[in-house]
Amino acid sequence: MKMKIITLATPAEYDHTEITFEVDGRIGGSGFIGKGKDQRLGLIKCPVCQKENYAVSVSSGVCVFCDFNANAGE
Repeated sequence: MKMKIITLATPAEYDHTEITFEVDGRIGGSGFIGKGKDQRLGLIKCPVCQKENYAVSVSSGVCVFCDFNANAGE
């Protein structure tokens, strides 16, 4: 699986950068990159199964439905 992160225009005062994904040539899903020291990816909508992640799992970057891991790219 080939994954690319596409950053979106995000206001400077936000504590994160909004992103979308390109997985195997398809653009979809949404998330964010924290501006803190670890800069992990949060996963809001999965680019693989297209389902919205549960709120408690967003910050982990792992889809609860198909186990896509935005931080591992797999």
